Amino acid sequence: MKKHALNILAVTILLAACGKSKNEPGPGNGGTPAQLGPGTIYYDWANDGILTFNLATATVSVAQQSDVGRNGWDISIDGTKYLQAEDKSGGGYDTEIYTLTDLANGTVISRFEKVSGYANHTFPKLSHDVKLIAVPPTYDDGLLVLDLQGRVLHHLTAFQGESIAKGDINWMPDNSLLFRTGNKICRTNPGFTQAWVIKELNFADWKDLAVSRNGTKVAFAAGNHIWMMNADGSNLVQVSASGQVEVSPVFSPDGNWLLIGTDYHTTGPFGYIWRLVAIPADGKLYNVDEGADRNVIPLVRKGETVPEANDGGLLWR
Repeated sequence: MKKHALNILAVTILLAACGKSKNEPGPGNGGTPAQLGPGTIYYDWANDGILTFNLATATVSVAQQSDVGRNGWDISIDGTKYLQAEDKSGGGYDTEIYTLTDLANGTVISRFEKVSGYANHTFPKLSHDVKLIAVPPTYDDGLLVLDLQGRVLHHLTAFQGESIAKGDINWMPDNSLLFRTGNKICRTNPGFTQAWVIKELNFADWKDLAVSRNGTKVAFAAGNHIWMMNADGSNLVQVSASGQVEVSPVFSPDGNWLLIGTDYHTTGPFGYIWRLVAIPADGKLYNVDEGADRNVIPLVRKGETVPEANDGGLLWR
């Protein structure tokens, strides 16, 4: 009798495991988006525009309608201001319109023209205090720091004899900036009068520099996966692994999670997409292949079975 009871129990456990929903927390399935805590995720997707993912409800809505003239955008750290860079009608590639808007009521806080020569597709970033705008280098300009009226306060073209790379800039909480020259991650002082090398990386190529809100952690994509380190360059570790390619790390507001793009692949001559999942930002290595690690949480909207797709900007506010 005892042996027969044990066999029934084993079959019951097996059936219960097999009956788990794909999105239900369990071994190999990951948890639900609600476990990631508060905040809203903003992301570009195809012709849908800039979308928002509500973590509490796993629902998606449109934050900004699709706009072919939009080159870049950012949302303030506190989630209250929206900055957009867009083509000026008839301005060619040399002029953009920058608009800073209050998300609560749609009021325009600032609007100005930025002329810098081949300015198309710049991705401006707001400082934490929403007083400055950093613009990554273009083909004609170096790294620009603007005020909210568009005046150029600082223009950084090179450091230690190397040009500042066209992407990969990020604000620190004290209004200093991280930037890239070659394989070096560098940091300015808040007055932009000095800079120093935080870390020289040993990768053929890397990209997608991200900083935690409190400025203590840095993440980036290199060697097909995501890496993380302390902001002083110490303790560099690989934190994602898979049979595919990972890109575009973004820290959660509390710094406890990393949202990353998985299964990165091309969709055409100039198109790329990836799927969104989150891993703990604790410096451990997580396998983000589907079903490989229950600590990996896929960003699956209610009623769907696969993580959300992304093909451009990505923020967690």
